[in-house]
Amino acid sequence: MKPFGKKITLFLIDGEPNGRVAAEISNWTGKAYKIPRTLLKTSSDREDLDSTGIYLLFGKDPENPNKDLVYIGEAEALYGRLLQHLKGKEFWIECICVLSKDGNLNKAHAKYLEGRIYEEAKAYGRFEIDNSTNPAKAALSEADQAEMEEFLEHTKLIVHLLGYRLFEPGLTTDKADSNPEHFYIKTARNANAEGYLSDEGFVVCKGSAATPGTTPSLQTRNLGYYNLRQELVQNGILVLQGEAYIFSRDYTFSSPSAAATTVMGTSANGRTEWKTKKGMTLEEFEAS
Repeated sequence: MKPFGKKITLFLIDGEPNGRVAAEISNWTGKAYKIPRTLLKTSSDREDLDSTGIYLLFGKDPENPNKDLVYIGEAEALYGRLLQHLKGKEFWIECICVLSKDGNLNKAHAKYLEGRIYEEAKAYGRFEIDNSTNPAKAALSEADQAEMEEFLEHTKLIVHLLGYRLFEPGLTTDKADSNPEHFYIKTARNANAEGYLSDEGFVVCKGSAATPGTTPSLQTRNLGYYNLRQELVQNGILVLQGEAYIFSRDYTFSSPSAAATTVMGTSANGRTEWKTKKGMTLEEFEAS
């Protein structure tokens, strides 16, 4: 079925782009708020925040500022729960709350959505998740599950629209369904990788092989890329198998050169190292 366009309304509550935002999608019973931590206490005037819903707290990992962190929760009184998190959780700088405009979300619905959002966020792997345990989904009837799955799809869209690619499929093979041009690197040091350009950078495909080690110059000249490669190993994205590191899933790099350097284990210009099956470099492909 051909996807339909959607009308989305954003209301700047404080009249400023960095202030509170209310978001709605036409023909959707849900409503979302994006609230900076510094403006939470001024949100006591939003009466609908006293209703049942789910919320996401966004920030950076205190132990690694390069990692995005999210906490996923539900509450029967959203505003009160968020006030508790001002004391209980220090990392978050912004939250997104999702509730029902008609008040039809109950505790069981919210628990189900919390569990499903946790599953989806974990599967995409873009954010570290601060939840200490996997939220248990509430048991719903088949009809209620179908309704909540539809509600979830709108929630994922609105979260992305409000600036967080928690559910963006750039790190999964789903992105390849659009059939982008693929590029390859193959070297004598067991690098044998495949990737493609995306709207976020350069994606190296699951199963690609990177060299087992790095050259001494990488650590001295490009320490940032060296640390990135070490981080991918520590996080299980690069897994040593035999004489190569294998990508356990698709991974999006900020640039073709970052991807090529990680794959080759040495400083590399991705625009000339990545080539099509016909031998055309990425630079030549873009120029054509």
